[in-house]
Order: sequence, then structure tokens, then C-alpha cells
Amino acid sequence: MTTFRIENHIIGESTVIRQLRERIVKFAPSRVPVLIQGPTGAGKELVAESLQRLSGRSGTLVPVNVCAIAESMFEDAFFGHVKGAFSGAERDTVGFLGEAHRGTLFLDEIGGLARSAQSKLLRAVELGRYRPVGGRADSCSDFRLVAAANEDLGALVEAGHFRFDLLQRVSAVVISVLALDERPEDIPLLIEAFVSRASRDVSVPRFSVDALRLLQERQWPGNVRELRNVVESVLAVVRDEVIEAYDIESVARRADRTTSSVGSVIVGRRELLALLGKRDWDIQSVAESLGVHRVTIWRWMQRFGIARPKSMVRRSGMIEERSTTT
Repeated sequence: MTTFRIENHIIGESTVIRQLRERIVKFAPSRVPVLIQGPTGAGKELVAESLQRLSGRSGTLVPVNVCAIAESMFEDAFFGHVKGAFSGAERDTVGFLGEAHRGTLFLDEIGGLARSAQSKLLRAVELGRYRPVGGRADSCSDFRLVAAANEDLGALVEAGHFRFDLLQRVSAVVISVLALDERPEDIPLLIEAFVSRASRDVSVPRFSVDALRLLQERQWPGNVRELRNVVESVLAVVRDEVIEAYDIESVARRADRTTSSVGSVIVGRRELLALLGKRDWDIQSVAESLGVHRVTIWRWMQRFGIARPKSMVRRSGMIEERSTTT
């Protein structure tokens, strides 16, 4: 079995990456929950994988994007069900918590977890017990919780969208992952790793000094994931031994055009305020009208400096609390 080396997983030699690796090594053996904060594409799942690999726990990492789980399917997805619990339930299932027994449950985009599901998750995290759908007794799971967020969970708490007690529970330890733009000195090492992985059976091309400089000076809103996509696209298109700056520019322009023309929703501050007012500051309703997730609306509000009126915050919190108890 290959020995796990964190420097081959969390790549870079900048001060912030060295400190990140140190925090991972320090907290990996602990059972306390960890919250990984950072922008999309920065490598939060790699941090979660490293925590599991260095934990000494015999189980595996079970990654879950909570935004992809319908609210009505939360209990079945997380807790599993017993045979005959509902139509089509032909066998017992264990759910994500059962799969993560003696391992790590990784909840990505935890800010998108429905309010009604948060209390159920909180109980399972605190007690290590849960009841499968249709079951008559609790099941137990010895899992370590690692969550990730690319938004300010504190702001979601203030807005009544996220439970304060759940935030306290999942953030016993906080590990931050910085955007790639804040550590451009790591870009050459990342490129070297991407090229090596993509060129195992063929000759390995190299990037010219100008190409590397261009990649270091370019902004990366998609962070490491976007850099990897550009490098892999260049390797697929360019067959020369040396990749030049103009090769990068050509591929990057094509990628920018594709990204901006597919499934993009552009909303300005004035338009967003108008939509919020028109729909009585119902975040879910505004999100549905635009075809985006409700967490996206919260991000736009934060970006534009829009705060929900206090009367709306109180009323929303009362409605959501009542909905969880009925």
C-alpha cells in the first residue's frame, strides 16, 4: 500500500499552504468536527481527504454535496431505511451515516442544508444515533464530521437560515483554504503536478517562462479547479514540446466564452432588491424565479451589501422554526 504523503495531496510551498498542511496534520487524529472554509474550487475536498487519510480511522471518506439532496429525501439519504418502509423499499439501506461508520462524513456546501434537516443532523452528530426510515430502533455510527462552506455561515445564522447550535457543533475546529489568487507562487508546482498526472504514458511537455508568468498573473475565480481545467485543455490541444503563452491565451479565451454563455444568470443590485421586495423577501421564491439555489441569493446579497429587514428576519425565523416542529 502506498504511503500517504500530504505534500503530494496539498500541493504548494507558500507559507499559507505550509500552515494549512500543519493544521491538517495537527487535527487529523482528533474526532472533533472540522469546518473547512474557502472559495469554490480551492481544494476543500482535498483537505477533507487528507484529514481522513491521516486520521487513523479504519473507515472511508463519504463525501456528500448537501445541495444535491432534496429536502424530502434527507432522512432516507442520510439515515437509510428498512425493507418495506415505503413503496419500492425492497431491502434495508444504511444511508450516508452508516457508510461513514469508523470513517469521515464530509458535508460539502453545508450552508445549503434545508432548515428542517438541520435539527435532524444535529441530533445525529451529538448522539451518534439515528433512526432509519421505517425503523423501530436507533442505529449507531461512529463517524467523524467534516463540513465545508464557501459562504459566511455566521451571516446565514443572522438571517435565520442556519441554526446557531449546528454552526457551533460543526465548527469546533476551523480550517481555512485561501483562493489561488492569494498564493500565485504555488502555481508552477500545481502545473507540474497536473502535467505529470496527465502525461504518464507520453512525453512530458514543459511550459515556457512566459507561459508560467501569464498563468501566475491571470486571475483565477475558479481557483485550483479552473487552473487544472486550463492546463488539461492546453495539454489536449497543444502537441509541441514547449507550451507558449499564446497557447494559454487561446485556450483561456475559448474557456471564458463557453463559461459566460452557458447557464449564466446576471443580476445587479437594483434588480435583486426589486425582486426581493416584490416577493416579500422570500429567498426561496426569488431563487426559484431565477432558477438558482437559495444559497446563491444569500451570496449575492452579501456581495451587494444587502441586509434583510429585521422584521423579515424575525418573521422568517419563526416560520422556519414552526415548520420544523409540525
